[in-house]
Amino acid sequence: PKLVAYRIIEPIFQLAQPVQVSCWETKVSDMLVELAAYRLDLVLADEPASSGVNANVFNHFLGECGVTFCAEPQLAAKLRRDFPKSLNRAPALLPMSNSGLRRSLEKWFQATGVRPRLVGEIEDPAFINILAIQGLGFIAVPTVVAKETGAQFGLRTLGHTDECQQQFYAISAERKLTHPAVQAITAQAKSKLFG
Repeated sequence: PKLVAYRIIEPIFQLAQPVQVSCWETKVSDMLVELAAYRLDLVLADEPASSGVNANVFNHFLGECGVTFCAEPQLAAKLRRDFPKSLNRAPALLPMSNSGLRRSLEKWFQATGVRPRLVGEIEDPAFINILAIQGLGFIAVPTVVAKETGAQFGLRTLGHTDECQQQFYAISAERKLTHPAVQAITAQAKSKLFG
């Protein structure tokens, strides 16, 4: 999610030496090719680069957090009662099935015996918030940014769980992180954001 990405890169804007930031959003596999060719310094992802990737890259675990479920106020009030059972057959706006968060949610739904009614699979986290504002379904957001997401989009919390985790990784072309901006990103994420 863009708000998490911002929180991760936020410390580079405070560095004594100014840094120019270029942010791309595309398939992780495409970015890993650019990373291996040293055309990128870092890739942020919600899962590690798999061993099947044909590039020499290194995963650096930044942290993880639970998941908070949100919806527009009227739907949230209804689903807050008897959470998480209330999610059974409730309208859901979920990330795409190939995302780490979606796989984690599916495992949690199965473990809790909940089967939400899938209204949409959305790749863009900003667009999923827009659909949730319209009352089309509940969404799952990383707990670390749940309050900000709610305040920014007018969504209300209906419940949360630490049993469903979203993980975050910095992927680099080097085993040891030496770039000052990359060091600032990983240090801040590990100590303050997810610590």
